Amino acid sequence: MRGVSFVLAVVLAGGTLVSPAAARGRPDPMEMLEQADANRDGAVSRAEFVDARRARFARMDRNGDGHFSDADLPRIARKRAGDRIEQVTAGFDSNRDGRLSRDEFVNGPTRLFDLGDRDGNGQLDKREVEAVRAAAAARKGG
Repeated sequence: MRGVSFVLAVVLAGGTLVSPAAARGRPDPMEMLEQADANRDGAVSRAEFVDARRARFARMDRNGDGHFSDADLPRIARKRAGDRIEQVTAGFDSNRDGRLSRDEFVNGPTRLFDLGDRDGNGQLDKREVEAVRAAAAARKGG
């Protein structure tokens, strides 16, 4: 699943969301999580998380066919992504048809959210978001 996060960062770098980490080819899951906080209250509900994915898919599906593939990436991003598009597809492709549909992406695995939601209430409160941030910083070594 780690490869999936990497590819999503690459995909986002090809769209409208570009962070310094994504531009260097590294995922920035915290930035993606913070952007999901639509009402800017410092907490992220599962609904906000899913809505952010829905909006992200709309940007990713550049040709509007309801599926994401390397054809949706600009040529330079396609070269950088290499076989990672297949990794994304494999991580989310619940019907195993080799394509990543809008529904599969929007309703796919939510590891980051699930890991952060310690109390299981369907919302990452400010404390949980900070815990996820600290864990991500520790993994990066700083």
